[in-house]
Amino acid sequence: MHIDEILATVECGERPLVPESWGQGRTTFGGLTGAILCQALMAGVDGDRVLRNLDVSFVRPFEALKPYNLDVEEFANGKTVCIKQVRLVQDGKIRAVAKGDFVRMLESAVHIDTFIAPNLPTIADSRLLVGDDLPDFFGMFEAYVATKGMPFSGTDVPELGGWMRFNETPVQLTESHLVCLIDSWPPTASPFYEGFKPLSTVSWSIHFANPVTTLASDSFVGYHSKVNFGEGGISSSSAEIWAPEGKLLAKSVQTSIIYG
Repeated sequence: MHIDEILATVECGERPLVPESWGQGRTTFGGLTGAILCQALMAGVDGDRVLRNLDVSFVRPFEALKPYNLDVEEFANGKTVCIKQVRLVQDGKIRAVAKGDFVRMLESAVHIDTFIAPNLPTIADSRLLVGDDLPDFFGMFEAYVATKGMPFSGTDVPELGGWMRFNETPVQLTESHLVCLIDSWPPTASPFYEGFKPLSTVSWSIHFANPVTTLASDSFVGYHSKVNFGEGGISSSSAEIWAPEGKLLAKSVQTSIIYG
């Protein structure tokens, strides 16, 4: 099932069953879960409000091929900021929660841009991320690793990055699509581990810097993440995501668990 089909049904209030092709072990791929939550939050927001921050917490496995509900609540809707929360509920239990902050742009003479895109190798000089142990959902993406350590290669490199896009091109990229893309990468600490290990994301925060909708939908998006710290199977990482011309799209912070 194409990502556009899933997001379109969320926007119009339908709840189609998520196919197993988007699976990650016994749960649904976290990037798709985050994208569904993001799409639910964006529905009904005034057109002059821009999504600036998305916080996601994964509570329990979100199972494929089972009905679910999305419960949206508006916390505040002022002149400048609208704050909403959504809960994904399945079998009467909360599976994931997200909060979104939508902000109206103000007139201001101040413009601050400190981002410089990392000087990563080109796609031609990078390595296609493939492997028999990759989860089912990874067939939805095309990713090239430009940093030294491949995931689960036993390489002590505290960074992971490269280039990513959907295998089946969306009609138009949105913030929900970007959420899905960002989480397609394994945890940044994964190169330290020898052989594939089960993993999960505990919490996730994305700060959106510039619109995604101006990008060509088949564009390769840049991704570079660094480990903040890791111990006892838990690691924190911070990532930057940028457009082909070098414009910052978002910053992402994740807390992940690798079981192994």
